[in-house]
Amino acid sequence: MWIGLLWILGCYGISIAVLHLLFGTRKGRKKKPAKVLLVTKNNQNQIEWYIRSLFFFSGLKGYEVTATIYDEGSSDDTRQIIERLSHTHLLDLRYQMDFDAVDQFRSQHEGEPVVVVHLSNREDLVKIPVG
Repeated sequence: MWIGLLWILGCYGISIAVLHLLFGTRKGRKKKPAKVLLVTKNNQNQIEWYIRSLFFFSGLKGYEVTATIYDEGSSDDTRQIIERLSHTHLLDLRYQMDFDAVDQFRSQHEGEPVVVVHLSNREDLVKIPVG
């Protein structure tokens, strides 16, 4: 019985060591941080959950994420929530006044993968890179 238990623990330990070796070689490669552009207006009930889950799951998967948030003139507490979260997460808050601000952001980061998510549009929420 003890020999069987030692075999199970040994196999478990070897599999953990192999996984650490495999993922350790992948971490040596430099990846560009993923850029996410969140466009929001009056999303105080959802914005904190979106930001926290974005950074939690990207950290869990080992991806670096930079998020830029365009606020289209929120009249609720969305801005205050974003400003509070910017102390602990890598966030860039911008106040969008132009209709072509998203296109300007894309042109500034041409050649880089940028995920644009309008938080008021439910179909865009699938594009948030959390998986």
